[in-house]
Amino acid sequence: MNATILWNAYQGLVIKQVRRFLRSWVQNLLPSVVTASLFMLIFGHFVGRDLGRMGGADYADYIMPGLVLFAVVTNAYNNSTLAFFGARLQRHIEEMLVAPMPAWLIVAGFATAGVLRGLMAGALVLLIALPMTSLEIRHLGSGLLVAVLSALLFSFAGLLNGIFARSFDDTSVIATFLLTPLIYLGGVFYPIERLPAPWDTVSLANPMVYIVDGFRYSLLDDGTAGGGWTFLVLPLVTAMTGLLAWWLVARGIRIKP
Repeated sequence: MNATILWNAYQGLVIKQVRRFLRSWVQNLLPSVVTASLFMLIFGHFVGRDLGRMGGADYADYIMPGLVLFAVVTNAYNNSTLAFFGARLQRHIEEMLVAPMPAWLIVAGFATAGVLRGLMAGALVLLIALPMTSLEIRHLGSGLLVAVLSALLFSFAGLLNGIFARSFDDTSVIATFLLTPLIYLGGVFYPIERLPAPWDTVSLANPMVYIVDGFRYSLLDDGTAGGGWTFLVLPLVTAMTGLLAWWLVARGIRIKP
């Protein structure tokens, strides 16, 4: 197939989804900024003054990487889930399947829009939070890598939810009862080694521990739980999730009548 046709189709998918969430930016982007600002103000400063330093950094600096990543992954996930479920509900996903548009391009278009929304939300949180901290970004390249891969992973995961969701209620179940607890229990507010046994060991099964730890290392040069595992496991899991989303779309699972 002509590369120009593929590029135009991909570009059209991405632009449509970006326009969709930018039209409602107050609902889609602003809540993450407000939530992170409140966390920084209440926990980072009011409570953090009594906690002192944690992980070799001021408490406000310590929690900020996790709050940025929280905005990235939740926005990427929610965008892909709602966009793909909306395409199924309005039946225009079937038009994409019958058009000369391969399944991998459909997945790439929806996932790219999710990544862009996640990174926009994370950048806004970072800009708002930076004046509240004394943060100095230590490893910009690895930080961007973790942020992009995390956004891509949860965009793919959001597509899986959008594929199997039967109603709008189903699009929020996973984010509410699985994703949010995993993030809050993933070491955003505390080092997991401070947990009593056996919870310190149990927490190592939480994938968000390694993602948050890798991002914290990038910003603070401090990371204890994940080490180099973040940069080995995250690309692999992201690729596997993307392949699964591609296979489901290519087979028309829960899409074709």
